[in-house]
Amino acid sequence: MGKNTEPSGACCLPMADGLSYIKIGAQGHVVGMMNLETIFQQLWLMQRKPQDASDEELIGMARRFNYIPRKPAIEADYAEALRKAYKIYYQRQEVKNEP
Repeated sequence: MGKNTEPSGACCLPMADGLSYIKIGAQGHVVGMMNLETIFQQLWLMQRKPQDASDEELIGMARRFNYIPRKPAIEADYAEALRKAYKIYYQRQEVKNEP
């Protein structure tokens, strides 16, 4: 991943020193999150497809490294953003691992 720190899109790019930027919620608030690459690597190694990872799983894994408010609407926004970012990561891994 690049070292550019300008936020772009809903994905986890760009990343700098373990910090990734994603857009959260309908208003697209940009939030810096730590260790998304590590979380997504773990999900990939567990062979979890983006649609198979539950909201609780995504939020729980992200909470190990980041503060996420414990409000259902906010958790839902974070889960949606994390799933979108993981989907992009997953697609890149699939292309990288094609025979």
